Amino acid sequence: MKYETKVTIAIPTYNRSDLLKVSLQSVLSQDYSDFQALVLDNASTDDTEAVVRSFADPRITYVRNETNIGLFRNWQRAIELNSSCYLSFLPDDDMLLPNFVSESVLALDNHPDAGLSVAQIEVIDNNGAFLEDKSRRFSSNFLEGFIDGLDFIHQIVDGRKWILLFCAAVMFRADALAAVGGYDTPHSKYLIDLNLYLRIAAQFDLFFIPKTLAQFRSHAEQDSQLNFGSGGTGSLAAIAERTDAIAYLLQSPRAEDASYRQWLAERLLYINMRRSELTSELIPELNLSWSERLQIAMREITSVIPAGKRLILVDENQWGCQMLPKFDALPFLEHDGQYWGAPLDDEMAIRELERMRQAGASFMIIAWPAFWWLDYYSGLRNYLSSNFLCVLENSRLVVFDLCL
Repeated sequence: MKYETKVTIAIPTYNRSDLLKVSLQSVLSQDYSDFQALVLDNASTDDTEAVVRSFADPRITYVRNETNIGLFRNWQRAIELNSSCYLSFLPDDDMLLPNFVSESVLALDNHPDAGLSVAQIEVIDNNGAFLEDKSRRFSSNFLEGFIDGLDFIHQIVDGRKWILLFCAAVMFRADALAAVGGYDTPHSKYLIDLNLYLRIAAQFDLFFIPKTLAQFRSHAEQDSQLNFGSGGTGSLAAIAERTDAIAYLLQSPRAEDASYRQWLAERLLYINMRRSELTSELIPELNLSWSERLQIAMREITSVIPAGKRLILVDENQWGCQMLPKFDALPFLEHDGQYWGAPLDDEMAIRELERMRQAGASFMIIAWPAFWWLDYYSGLRNYLSSNFLCVLENSRLVVFDLCL
């Protein structure tokens, strides 16, 4: 297909004319000239059109929907209208740094097998002030360079937090979008970006640019915050996307290895259990009550661990070691016998586990309130499963014998 321009920056917008003005200025300030800005106004009732036309720049194309067609159809329309080799989406409250386009084009030009590139972001507040802690947290999970698409999916299934939530930092190859069919909503209208990234990774590779090239504005009105806050369903939708990711790996040549299929089956069982747990939070009557699960778990612990043994309890401090009076129970992390919070990373978790094991701990209990640790601390999970015998595993407990 012959493309008219090298790059299109699509800006879907609705009733955010003040923020849109700043976002559009960041696009026009790029140090790369061969691009067009496509503003998709979803029937705004403020002065959005006047703000866009005030720029009087021929690189800007303004498209107004006569009625609000929703986020999904507005974003999908950008793909349908795109006439460029590369396409990026800039939310109307985020901004690009001046070298975003040039660096992203360079990455995709130099790596023709990459379906998308993604750069680092920095987080700002509603007034544009830099938020150092949030920026550091997201950059700490960032990869660098060329990544095999199936490796990316494998790590998502394994539990690694590879941040691709900020679409402002992503540039797509238009041919890759055409190959996978653009956006879709199999599980949630809020995770159309993650769904698209995984489907692209199933067919193409990815390139991570180790430079900060975009700004993400953190504020209370964001759909992502509304969806992932208290009572939200975002975590449940993310579990569904990870289940699809397992299917993509099963469809790949990697699944020809029997041991790899077994690993995928184990991850599927765990992820599906997490899905059921999250579903039960939304529909409490679907499963056993908290007190019922706790009573059953106490009986199960006494059936596999001899009384008097020193054990490590990973429970997010929701059970409390006092629930196990027949044992010498210590929380994890632990400091002077008191719960000390979650570890910073896998290295710290493994180091503390070994310290407590050398001090006499012979079992580790991971209770269901802390099951998310088995994803987030995938290094700890792999260390436990590789070095110790799992003597009990169900929807309430995972118990490791640290002496075997």
